[in-house]
Amino acid sequence: MFPSLFFWLSGTLVQAAASTCPAPVPASYPAPVVRNGFEARLVATGLKKPRGVIVDSNGRLLVVEAGKGITHMTIKDDGWPCLSVDKTTTLVSMSDLNHGIQLSIDGKTLYASSSNSVYSWVYDADAIRVSDEKSPKTLITNMTNAGGGHSTRTLLISRKQPGIMLVSRGSGSNIDNGATDHSSGISQIRAFDISDPNLGTPGGGKVYDYPSEGWTIGWGLRNSVGVAEDPKTGGIYSVENSADGIKRFGVDIHEDSPGEEMNYHGVLHFPSNRSSSSGQGQQQGGNHGYPYCLALYNSSASPSFPSLGDLKTGSQFTHDSTPYSIPFLPSSESSSPQAKPINITTSDTSCSSTNFIPPRLTFPAHTAPLDIKFSNGNGNQSLVGLAYISFHGSWDRSTPAGYKLSAVWFDTSKGEPVEASDSTNSLVDIMWNRDVSKCPGQCFRPVGLAVDGQERMWMTDDDKGDVWVLKQVGEVKDDEGADGGSGSGSVNGDSDSAAAPIRAKRSGSCAEWLGVGMSAMDAVAGSLLFAVL
Repeated sequence: MFPSLFFWLSGTLVQAAASTCPAPVPASYPAPVVRNGFEARLVATGLKKPRGVIVDSNGRLLVVEAGKGITHMTIKDDGWPCLSVDKTTTLVSMSDLNHGIQLSIDGKTLYASSSNSVYSWVYDADAIRVSDEKSPKTLITNMTNAGGGHSTRTLLISRKQPGIMLVSRGSGSNIDNGATDHSSGISQIRAFDISDPNLGTPGGGKVYDYPSEGWTIGWGLRNSVGVAEDPKTGGIYSVENSADGIKRFGVDIHEDSPGEEMNYHGVLHFPSNRSSSSGQGQQQGGNHGYPYCLALYNSSASPSFPSLGDLKTGSQFTHDSTPYSIPFLPSSESSSPQAKPINITTSDTSCSSTNFIPPRLTFPAHTAPLDIKFSNGNGNQSLVGLAYISFHGSWDRSTPAGYKLSAVWFDTSKGEPVEASDSTNSLVDIMWNRDVSKCPGQCFRPVGLAVDGQERMWMTDDDKGDVWVLKQVGEVKDDEGADGGSGSGSVNGDSDSAAAPIRAKRSGSCAEWLGVGMSAMDAVAGSLLFAVL
């Protein structure tokens, strides 16, 4: 019988009873902080740049390792939080895969993307194998950006419109003027009908040309890496990484603007005859402004924002790199693009919502949102109202920002965020690094998200090669966060606790859980009396 472990945490006695739980996987960085009502556990490390992640019909993970392929992970589940990786299998060895991954609704077709193409395989979840691993079907192609640039191609299979796949393509550079031409396919989200079993090669089937085919769901989107469908309303949302190094009237404003964006693209609508080529290339969604207009985040930052006027958080503005020309906008009434007489000038009225679609929410600059996932709910209405967003973290701010998993409250009756579009308090931080000044070296950097059938959130970290799992175990309150509050949830990965993970709820604004890769004494110096009885 193992002894019980007792921790005296800022006046609160917590018992962590020993169990048969596998020892948590140790990490190389200080313990993250988790919001009260959540628990987290590190289940794997040592992967090669894990990016996109999905859960198959058997509850197993499929993870894209950028530059390597797709890895299958069998999870040993002894009840929460006793989860561990039982077995890993290389499912697809393909070095040009780098991010996007999806499964068909029936779980029998696997999709993944490179910077240029979307591929598919027949997938057998029970046998843990794909058909023709070395010779997948190519469904969509011609997505390579000249000179490289943003190389990931996010995939989304619609649950509301079966057989429809959305593909997001970013810009080729920081300010890519090619995005002003709708026919370029740059900085767009497009949708394709992939329901035809004869689609793709090998086999002689049709292969879509990304720039000229499909339906435009939105454009003027610098790099929308995260794309999701509201499971209740079917509304499409994306999270966009905005521009770097921006100046306005000669003043460097890049520290706090432009902000990152959450954009709304409406509910998917397609012609009844999807096979008709007449609908291909048409626009369902509008232009969101890039590279002409960017979104203001912090109007009170220093130095002050030049010519602020009536601009507020979420307002779009022109900048010193704005291409002053008539934008090439497709007409919603025509099957072919038409020029509209919009005069882009240094006046911010050019960026008004009558010309471009403003963001639904704006987030702090350079925080780099890379995924968005709605909770499935499973009948729990308190969960349905959360959309989770992974913030990979900044590289060009004097003070690092991001490096966290957050969520946005959604009004499930309206299918939209609860907060107004000019809010600077829309994010509910779920898991964050306790000292962002040490980022990125000593921090987790979340990328891909996947929600399984038990409402557990799986999260990849491409910088450290990790896979985390989180679960909501209690009420989510708004009194904690990376920007001031201290979390009181449980991080079940203390490398010094080889017995039971620590899992108990408590209150207290100053108390924090011991976490991954941090010695007990270092973590609680001066405030924690530790005893083994």
